[in-house]
Amino acid sequence: MKRKLTWAALACAIVLAGCSTPARMEQMQVEASASDRAAFQDSVLRSQIAMRDVTGGKETNPLWISNVGSDEFARALEASLRSAGLLADNRQGSKYLLTAHLLKLDQPLLGASMTVTASVQYSLVDRATGREVLNRTLVTPYTAAFSDALLGNERLKLANEGSIRTNIAALIQALKGVQVSQLSLQGP
Repeated sequence: MKRKLTWAALACAIVLAGCSTPARMEQMQVEASASDRAAFQDSVLRSQIAMRDVTGGKETNPLWISNVGSDEFARALEASLRSAGLLADNRQGSKYLLTAHLLKLDQPLLGASMTVTASVQYSLVDRATGREVLNRTLVTPYTAAFSDALLGNERLKLANEGSIRTNIAALIQALKGVQVSQLSLQGP
């Protein structure tokens, strides 16, 4: 009888836990505010950034924990840059190439509130000169509270998505700090 109860409890735990699902691109992208778009209106970066490479993501194993895949991260980053008015319409015609490498995604295994911290290294390079305009590692935490989702796997996914979204928002803020004078002073 005790063995049957143990198996029943284990079966219930598995059903309640559910399968892990990957972070969703739509939940990681940043919708730029009007002030963000206005900040780039006269910027040399406006419609001039193309993606070179996005690496470091991990695919989600449904039997383990939610992760952020490189493809989903790349699509979220592109959509965010497009929203801010920074993404070039034509990759070949862009002046700058952006590389993003997801260095680390610190995730808890358990918890009522789950905090995930994303560490992403970004590099923006002038296509014509090959000079690096921006090289920054951004570290951003995001906490999904117990009230956000009952299941731990879902809370972890929400924390993953929030951490990447916050990281992309921090990149957009960092790009606001890139001055035209910095770009023009960097000769060949």
